[in-house]
Amino acid sequence: MPTVSVIIPTTCEQRRAGSLKRAIASASTQENVRVNVIIVVNGNRFDPVLFETLKKNKDLKVLYQSQGSAPLAQRLGRSSVETAFFSFLDDDDEYLPNALQSRFKPFLTDNEIDFVASNGFRMVEGIDHIAMTHVDAIREDPLLALCEENWLASCGGLFRSSSVTPEYFHDPAPFLEWTYLAYRLTTSLKMVFVDIQTFRIHDSTFSLSKSNAYRHAEAGVLKRILALNIPPRVQTLLLRKIGKAYHALSSHYAAIGGMRLAWRYHLMSLAFPGRWNYILYSRRLLFRFLDAKPKLVE
Repeated sequence: MPTVSVIIPTTCEQRRAGSLKRAIASASTQENVRVNVIIVVNGNRFDPVLFETLKKNKDLKVLYQSQGSAPLAQRLGRSSVETAFFSFLDDDDEYLPNALQSRFKPFLTDNEIDFVASNGFRMVEGIDHIAMTHVDAIREDPLLALCEENWLASCGGLFRSSSVTPEYFHDPAPFLEWTYLAYRLTTSLKMVFVDIQTFRIHDSTFSLSKSNAYRHAEAGVLKRILALNIPPRVQTLLLRKIGKAYHALSSHYAAIGGMRLAWRYHLMSLAFPGRWNYILYSRRLLFRFLDAKPKLVE
């Protein structure tokens, strides 16, 4: 049986205790695979009792990082891997039965595969939805498909340690780290996508993707991706996505009355392909600005 290290970053807060235990159990009970669970507690919000409980569990390898950062916790976890394969699991998500075995099967028939990505579920308000919906596109052109959806979920991959080295986790993107990593890996390594539901992501009100910082990070991360060895067929779509990210920021600030920032990001969006989609928006933004102007004067 293969041995897989499963890295679980967590803030180890009491409010996450239930989901963390669920995540650990879902990894530890995988069949036909030996699992080494690596817990990376990060930040200073951890619950001392829960932290001590984890450290006393001899079946877990528990690390601590003082800086609260999921990407940096992932980096620390990767640096401690001593097995031939590794995977990740967020503390509020879970593996489904036979998840790791399903991901490992392609490695048995192709020694040149560097990592496997898989499908899964995203649970929203108690209802499971298929996470990846463009499977044919992913298999045909993974890089191009990344412009439509990030098919490398944080809990959806299995990586060959000799190929996906710790260097890939150095200098991570502060947000959208899995999108950035997916582009970085796919430009240089061989991947296979398995259309089998192997995980369940639980949509959470604590999710960083709902934060304002996350919203602001998208354009910057896309620019970092553009600096990679990206083929021309993908570059144009990335430039279009940058413009769309700035447009989304403009719409956000217009909705909450921040008209100066709304105009700033709108003008930035017009510098990228797809600008003609936002011309009519200029008129609506102008009318909204004129309506808000007396309030700004006051």
